Amino acid sequence: MTPNNQLAGLRAALRLVQRDLDSHPGDGPAIGTDDDGTGGLDLDGDGSGEATGLAVAGSSRFRLVGTEQGFFVALPDGRFWPAGAGPLPLGAEGDEAVLAVALGVQECFAEILWHAWPRCPRHGAALRAEARTPADEVIWRCGADEGHDVAPVGHLAIAAPRPSATPRQAFAGSSPAQPGPETDN
Repeated sequence: MTPNNQLAGLRAALRLVQRDLDSHPGDGPAIGTDDDGTGGLDLDGDGSGEATGLAVAGSSRFRLVGTEQGFFVALPDGRFWPAGAGPLPLGAEGDEAVLAVALGVQECFAEILWHAWPRCPRHGAALRAEARTPADEVIWRCGADEGHDVAPVGHLAIAAPRPSATPRQAFAGSSPAQPGPETDN
């Protein structure tokens, strides 16, 4: 069983990235869910098989999945990518947690769904999460042209929408949600 204090920073980081997913639902592919969305996995490492407490309920929320190898970001249906950056750093806080979770979400999209998320509102190019120092924040950065910062992770809604974007449903059964108060169940 993993103590909650070792997951607190990762949960907070996941809420920030989820806020970006919710604010740009047309940028992602449709993702379905199975019966309970867990695929029989222990989602918070406590042996109960219950999902980690995330800020908002719903079937279109990314999750933290506990495995023998460590914790990973998982799609709403429980699928996750164990390769790439590897397990999330337990006990991580702040920038370290936000960067690890943002990259984990991007790896899930890229490796499982073959889709790049998020995209630059100006160029349509894939964005990449990067840590900025000394500002102590993680930003979404576009690599098109000479590159530019788009928005801090968790604040992608401030980026202007791409005029040529076509609306699509990002997650089955989801609708754009406004960020609400952050609580942990």
